[in-house]
Amino acid sequence: MRATFSGIEIARRALQAQQASLDTVGQNIANANTPGYSRQVAVHRASQPYAMPQFTHNPVNGMMGTGVEIAKMSRMRDEFVEMRLRQELYNKNYWEMISDGLEQVELIFNEPGDNGIHRALEHFWDAWQELSINPQSEAVRSVVLERGKVVASAISHVRYQLGKLRDNYNGLVSIKVDEINNYAERIAALNRDIVKVNAQGYQPNDLLDQRDQLLKELSEIVNIEVVVDQYGAASVSISGATLVQRTEVFKLAVRPVDPDSMPSPPYDQVEVVWEGSNVKAEIRGGELGGILQFRDTYIQEYIQDLNQWTADLMNTVNEIHRRGYDLEGETGQPFFILANGPDGVIQAGDDPSLHIEVAVRTPSAIAASSQVDGDGNVVVGNGEIALELAQLRHTKINNTENTIGSLFNAIISKIGVDAMESISMVENGEALINHLENMREAVSGVNLDEEMADMIRYQHAYSAAARMMTALDEILAIIVNRLGLFGR
Repeated sequence: MRATFSGIEIARRALQAQQASLDTVGQNIANANTPGYSRQVAVHRASQPYAMPQFTHNPVNGMMGTGVEIAKMSRMRDEFVEMRLRQELYNKNYWEMISDGLEQVELIFNEPGDNGIHRALEHFWDAWQELSINPQSEAVRSVVLERGKVVASAISHVRYQLGKLRDNYNGLVSIKVDEINNYAERIAALNRDIVKVNAQGYQPNDLLDQRDQLLKELSEIVNIEVVVDQYGAASVSISGATLVQRTEVFKLAVRPVDPDSMPSPPYDQVEVVWEGSNVKAEIRGGELGGILQFRDTYIQEYIQDLNQWTADLMNTVNEIHRRGYDLEGETGQPFFILANGPDGVIQAGDDPSLHIEVAVRTPSAIAASSQVDGDGNVVVGNGEIALELAQLRHTKINNTENTIGSLFNAIISKIGVDAMESISMVENGEALINHLENMREAVSGVNLDEEMADMIRYQHAYSAAARMMTALDEILAIIVNRLGLFGR
């Protein structure tokens, strides 16, 4: 027959199971606002039954139940959603870094604006136009000279600021590499602890949450792929190259780039390599990927475009100015030159936008006239060279359909298009991340209403088990104290 004490054991197991479930609910409520926390659930299962005692074995009678037990503390997590979220995070942050950089580029050019290159250029053409009307005026010549200096200053200022912005992004590379190495070491340390806990037969739920949070934050910096082995250790790679292998870390480092292999003009550029092997790392996403892409592609192209445009401006103005005569009857010298640079035709590789300056030192040296008389004196009232320079506002150059102004506008338009593309990519990424975050919260997030309902459910189950224990206690009291006393 069945032992009376077996009922007490069933009640005891029920009390323990419901108490553990209530503790789990409390843990969820306490961590409702903890970043990266995954909701936990105490999974109940019937404990191991045993055969019903009987004199003759009859399988039809079945087995006796022994109560309930906690099978495991399940961690609610959708690994596919987590993987997609990491992918979208490094994609969104990649475009976010580019978008932030392009926003600063737009502020540097400040177009359209009162202090930009375009406005300075328009005033420059206006000054030449006025000089063509009054070629002998010392005051008008002074205005031309000053307007030329303003153009040179505006161009060199923009180029200097672009260079500083590029240097700032270049400096961020080392910072992000250090952050990646730090995350890798912390993930490796958690791998060690997780494997130990798994080997002891426990669920390292909180450790797994910490590691997933680190992986999420790491994916914001660089594109990563994650694989978890049978022991619970996560291997992390960047573009196929291993960063973390269980408890081993393969660190990244930075090294200077050979100036001969850099596009002109060179600067103190660094690149990301794998420490030890010195092999260049392939970074394709995240904040670090966006930094490298903006530094090496976007801003470098803008500097090259500005240099080419500046070279075209200087060469075109100089070619016309050389054909004129100044007030002393001397042939014109170049109007623009490179500071401490070579004479002759100016090339984009000379970095003219950074080194442009006005060569003419005095107003009388401006070559506004196209004619001199037989005695070598400038023909009074002749301002054809000044007029020709003023008409550069509308003149097509380099056998193209473009004027100097339209070529500059093309640079500004390119920056605007790139900025709009990056903003659109960031917005698309944010929308997708919000969707994935909602999907993650639906599985892993703590819903306080659900937790309160579970708390009430487990509380009533605990109360019922306690009442069962009380009933069994009364039964045993009758058996021990009163059974057999009848009739004495």
